[in-house]
Amino acid sequence: MNYAYQNIRELFHLTEPSPLPEHQIEQIREHFGAIPKALEDYYRLCGGCAEMNSTQDSLLTPDGKYHGMRKKTKNFMQNWNYPDYCVFYVENQCASEWAFKKSDRNEENPPVYETYDSGETWKKTADSVSQFLTSEAYMQAVFSKEYTTEEFYPITPEQIQLLAGKFPRADAGSDLYLGVQFFQPYPDTVIMILYNDETYSDLLYSSDSEEHFEEIDSIISEILGFEQEE
Repeated sequence: MNYAYQNIRELFHLTEPSPLPEHQIEQIREHFGAIPKALEDYYRLCGGCAEMNSTQDSLLTPDGKYHGMRKKTKNFMQNWNYPDYCVFYVENQCASEWAFKKSDRNEENPPVYETYDSGETWKKTADSVSQFLTSEAYMQAVFSKEYTTEEFYPITPEQIQLLAGKFPRADAGSDLYLGVQFFQPYPDTVIMILYNDETYSDLLYSSDSEEHFEEIDSIISEILGFEQEE
């Protein structure tokens, strides 16, 4: 099976592949021992897109171009060596790291696991590599688009239900962090819910279009009970 990642390529206006260099893909293969098909396809289609891979969290590459918090080595990914996991993505401050199990490296699209404590414990954050990469791309998109809230708004479970009745859900949710889901009213517009606890979650939304942003901002402001400016 080939993984086209068409939805996230459209989200970032990639009309042609934006790959990692072939020699870097081979360095990654050597480092991991093998690359799951879903991850290799991503490297070849999206790995060269900086906005998709470094706006918030970072795709790890041998040259470390998306992440500057560890020592530069011949293969930057050697900074993340765990006996049972292959780390390929990290949070921008290294608070979280995401990996697939080494025992799954020959699988086509294995689950992804997250550690907050430098590998002491791991929890499953996505059922597959492709699900994780799609979820991360949607998150990166929210932080990279021109028109944005520029801050998180608290939102209650009841308000999330109201929001879900107004906007179509994007097939990009996962257990990333404490759980995340997305809505996509237009191809250039993304709404993100970052779950916190049973009391409230965090809401952020953005768009490439000022018109689309203002439209959803008006609807969401009404849901949240914000007063509209005249």
